[in-house]
Amino acid sequence: MTPSIKTAVVAVTLAALLAACSTPARRPLVARKAAEPVPVATPAPILAPPANGKPPADERFRNALGLMEDHRPQEAQAALQSLLKDYPDLSGPLTDAGILYAHAKQRDKALAHFQRAIKANPANIVALNWSGALYREAGDHGRAEKAWLQALAVKPDYPAAALNLAILYDVSMHRPAEALQYYRRYQELIGREDLIVTAWVRELEGRPAQLASAAGDGAAR
Repeated sequence: MTPSIKTAVVAVTLAALLAACSTPARRPLVARKAAEPVPVATPAPILAPPANGKPPADERFRNALGLMEDHRPQEAQAALQSLLKDYPDLSGPLTDAGILYAHAKQRDKALAHFQRAIKANPANIVALNWSGALYREAGDHGRAEKAWLQALAVKPDYPAAALNLAILYDVSMHRPAEALQYYRRYQELIGREDLIVTAWVRELEGRPAQLASAAGDGAAR
């Protein structure tokens, strides 16, 4: 089979994550790979009072984002951890710290920060999307599914979560009917035809017996 190209989706709020190489018959593994460790939370004012006479949280957050943009991840992480020591429940800084840990391949620390970010703000789709990718990478498909479904519940027009969920159903959970549903949804959300995803859709549509069996299993459940 002809190898397909690497696919990537970067969501509106700079959620970066997706895919690896594959053949059309085997979807790419969802990875936490991004082009660069870009900040994912907007540097809008945090509106938290200064802690212990230190500079305001929003100023310190902007400084950390600047370090991330300058590709200085260790300094950025140190700045974020210093900020979080004084303001432990700020969802944006927690998310960015998690992404830096993910890029450094420290999955446990990344997930811990993403979970704190989600607890602070259950509508944080960036942290949910990254959590799903890391759970998927660890083989925890149930938690990955839950994270991406929650992201889509918060923002139904979120393409990254739709595509990640489709790949999860297709490659890892072997639920082709649901994979097909979310591949199509992803195409609708991006408003154009992604030729790689179109190939996957057609490949799934070419297996009507498997789709019928999956639909029957779903009805039985």
